Amino acid sequence: MKDQNGKIVFSKEKEYALYDLHFAQNKEGYLGLNDWDITSMYRSNFGVEPFETDSQTFIIPLPEGTKSVDIKANFRFLYEKDKEAVWSSATKKIWF
Repeated sequence: MKDQNGKIVFSKEKEYALYDLHFAQNKEGYLGLNDWDITSMYRSNFGVEPFETDSQTFIIPLPEGTKSVDIKANFRFLYEKDKEAVWSSATKKIWF
């Protein structure tokens, strides 16, 4: 969020994640595939499922003299380290 002069007055990120963890429980493996035994996978889901929503409310004290703020929200997909795609974006200007 930026004020009328372009100064950042608030910034927040929230990460949703999905992890597939491999635990080598079966020494012989599944069909002889020790390294990728599909029976040893554990899925840990910290994400947002399709058609689900998430919302947050923030109370942000603004500096005196703030006349307006520009709010921008992005929903980004991080597909590799330091590589991302913006899937959705929304902006709104609020005048005081």
